[in-house]
Amino acid sequence: MIRHRDAYADFGAARWIGFDPSAIAPYEATAFVCFRHEFQWEPTAEEAYLHITADYRYTVWINGALLGHGPVRGWPEEWFYDTYEADAWLRPGANTIAVLVHVLNEATFQYVPGKPGLLARLEGTARSGAPLEVGTGDGWQWRQHPSFAGSTPRISTQQSYSEQYNALLEPEGWMHAGFRTDEAWREAVPLGPVGCAPWGPLRPRDIPLLTEDEWYPATVRTLETVELPEPAWSLNLRPWLLPGVADASPHPVRGLLVTTVTLDAPARVRFGMQDRTSGVYAKLHVNGTAAVEKDVSGYHWCGCYEFEAELEAGTNVLAFFMDRAAHDFHFQAAVRDESGRSMRLEPGLPGIAEGRFAVVPGDDLDEAKLRQLLEAADWEQWTAAAEGRRMQVVPAGREHGVNVFHLMTDAIPIRDVPPSAAAENVNASCGGNADYALLHDPGEGKAVRLVYEFEAMTAGWIEFEVWAEAGAVLDGYGFEAYEGDRIVHMGSIHNTVRYVARQGWQRYRSYFHRGFRYWMLQASALGGDLKIRFVRCIQRTYPSPPIGRFRCADESLNRIFEMCRRTAQLCSDDTFVDCPTYEQAFWVGDAYVMAAVQNTLAGAEPLVRRSLRLAGSSMRRSPVVESHVPSGWPNVLSTWSLLWAIACEEHYRHTGDRSFAEELYPLLIGQVRFFRDECTDEATALIRSPFWNLIDWAPMDVPDGVVSTPMNVLFAESCRRTASLADVLGREREAEELRRLSASIVACINAHLWSEERQAFADCMREPGRLSPVFSEQTNLLCYLYEACRPERRSVLAGYVREAPADFVRSSTPFMRYFKLQAMEKAGLYVDLLREVRQAWGYMLEQGSTTCWEDMPGRWAPGYPTRSYCHGWSVGPAHMLPKIALGIAPASAGWSRVRIAPQPVHLPWCEGKLHTPHGDVSVRWEKGAREFTASVSLPPGVAGELVLPMESSRVGRIVTEGSGSGDKPYLSEGKWAVRIGAGETLEIRASVRSW
Repeated sequence: MIRHRDAYADFGAARWIGFDPSAIAPYEATAFVCFRHEFQWEPTAEEAYLHITADYRYTVWINGALLGHGPVRGWPEEWFYDTYEADAWLRPGANTIAVLVHVLNEATFQYVPGKPGLLARLEGTARSGAPLEVGTGDGWQWRQHPSFAGSTPRISTQQSYSEQYNALLEPEGWMHAGFRTDEAWREAVPLGPVGCAPWGPLRPRDIPLLTEDEWYPATVRTLETVELPEPAWSLNLRPWLLPGVADASPHPVRGLLVTTVTLDAPARVRFGMQDRTSGVYAKLHVNGTAAVEKDVSGYHWCGCYEFEAELEAGTNVLAFFMDRAAHDFHFQAAVRDESGRSMRLEPGLPGIAEGRFAVVPGDDLDEAKLRQLLEAADWEQWTAAAEGRRMQVVPAGREHGVNVFHLMTDAIPIRDVPPSAAAENVNASCGGNADYALLHDPGEGKAVRLVYEFEAMTAGWIEFEVWAEAGAVLDGYGFEAYEGDRIVHMGSIHNTVRYVARQGWQRYRSYFHRGFRYWMLQASALGGDLKIRFVRCIQRTYPSPPIGRFRCADESLNRIFEMCRRTAQLCSDDTFVDCPTYEQAFWVGDAYVMAAVQNTLAGAEPLVRRSLRLAGSSMRRSPVVESHVPSGWPNVLSTWSLLWAIACEEHYRHTGDRSFAEELYPLLIGQVRFFRDECTDEATALIRSPFWNLIDWAPMDVPDGVVSTPMNVLFAESCRRTASLADVLGREREAEELRRLSASIVACINAHLWSEERQAFADCMREPGRLSPVFSEQTNLLCYLYEACRPERRSVLAGYVREAPADFVRSSTPFMRYFKLQAMEKAGLYVDLLREVRQAWGYMLEQGSTTCWEDMPGRWAPGYPTRSYCHGWSVGPAHMLPKIALGIAPASAGWSRVRIAPQPVHLPWCEGKLHTPHGDVSVRWEKGAREFTASVSLPPGVAGELVLPMESSRVGRIVTEGSGSGDKPYLSEGKWAVRIGAGETLEIRASVRSW
């Protein structure tokens, strides 16, 4: 059991250390830096501990043995550190601590830049009783790791930069004692003591270490030889379009990227661009004429496009004009002939040797000058028009060395090369034994491609072991799905890795967490045969043992439950994340659903608590909780802020943890008061939120700055939930104030947002007295679920929960359907609830999915059913199925009492259990023609009751057995119930006159 004290005690005299940034190319947004220190150690009388943290991330070895990775994500002013037991890896005499620090100079959706640095201390006690200590400070050395390419494409708008590793450049042995450093190694730079800025006081890790489970592929799905495409044009324009800005916010950018290409003969060329939501969106002019833009989204989720251009013999001027907001400033273009086949065009700037592209920033472009540049018919006209402008050449070294995504997705299968000529024994690489697959060198300009299929979606580090000739190239690409035999490519994410091999046997474990179900391996430049012993995923998630269980007579519901459980597990990282592939971001509203699932299925209370605390900490820089944290984009999504408040109250109800309520209550009440004091609409006394008001990816009418009905419903509910916490904390006056505010908001919703003509609530009010013409299922079911309607309107809304009018906007995402399922439960529509689960989530199963989708078909391009195939906001059935069919629900905070009221619907039997802070609650029941039997087991500390599912008049004799059989049955709301004592087991048989 790792023990923590506090950062000052754990780190002692150790100091933060760093490196000389001038020794690393200043334009590199990311780098990997090696730190090492050799020291003498004695045998210890007790365990030795290593305390360590770094900014942005670290990987640490002792004497070449891997200890771990970290730290968990956090705010710069509230940074975390880890502690490891280290005695097993230490030896008497010379030892080495080696740390690889991943430096990130730009923000992501998981990281707010602080300052590159490392802090570590190894402590123990010698058998003589003398203290042993080694800490960062004097004697530590550093160098940039030469194997990692510094200029690579961004993985996605939300993540950092893709991984490319050249083992030929590796400083072999640097993690071991006795390694001889050369002039590349320098003395580490002291940065300051524990507690110095920007990190401030450090916090010990507040969740367990993530799992590291070995997952092997089930099979090699495809094997083929492919023709490699010509290199794509790929570069990061941020340093020129947005110099000095390192955040992850969207910024309007304006500028021109120019190059020329020279042809021997005229040609029609297609330029395939990165999709519109990732990187910069550009418009192309060729020799003064606008090229034809063509949408080629097809099955892609967010809008791919290309340009068709007629190029002349001789030199052609290509000017790409950018003029809109973007999060990411990468430019990527794949050059193809008119048939779509990759072709080589060599860009260049006549008379300029240092680079192939140039940028003219937008702040140096008025409309007249822009028109002159775009209409320049040749290079002479262009240079004349650009005279006096700041035309900045992009140095050739700052282009991306290789764009692996394009290299793999634009490769063309060679049909006349049989698989047997490409490789032998390929499925041997799907296991961890001594056998191996043998790949043959395909020749210049070709690659052998294998697609490994895993039994289910997974997430973690890709790892492989190979024997290769020096310089062999292994490119990898993870993706989530097939549509038939067609790969669903993910054009908005470079989920890739490149590895250049040294000679001999070698094993490489990626340093980047990624999600995928299929792993494409493309091997080229082999120089001989390549042996692959294995390819596998080291699955990394928050520890999620299958404590909670659910099984019933309907196998489709069982499979849906397991699909949701698997999704929740893969979306449980060091916080909850929306998805393990695209974003890996802690979106606060998404976590509202996952928290309910993981608390009772996996005992993940520490992860829930940590996630809610991190979200609350965003109020240091924003007046309410931000949409995703910690992030370099300080964005507020008002509905997510309010779901955070509801989630906080639900977590208290689950744990009964008063200290948690005390810690977050000031933030909860502060958020309420900001909305009340700063956002109240004078005409309606409702909240007019200036923030993003999303509640579903659907054509609802809830833009920023309106009086949104869903937002006001959630605000009223958050006031009620915060009032209940005020009661717990003895703040009676504030509790009453909050209840009055909630009641006032509900009254105003009914007064101003209800349409008598439509007998429904409109989505919003844009202007006083004018309701939106849009009515939605989402808005009205939320009003029903959270009792934001007058009593006389409840029956009307209950009808909409069962079946909304034909012209209502319908729930689009599985996320919104979670609220629909809750509304159905509230209305007693259990048959409809199970039908909704079978139809929506069952459809995903029918398509072969093992995890829950972000969307349902219809939102994106035709034929593209969803963006993310593993999305945490979609796991609602894993919470609802045990709650409905087993009927297990807490009857008091902290589960000291439980109410078990199963709803059999049409199921003949059901069994399962849920985790509580006191232990597991287990239930099994069977429904016969004339009998209902149930078995219930409660842990110590939990008492409760079992409520029979039929009306009391339909019940004959009731017989109870077991340790809890002493109490007589009693009536509870028209049904027979039996008390069960804490720690007791009860079996009950009831004869049934009729169902």
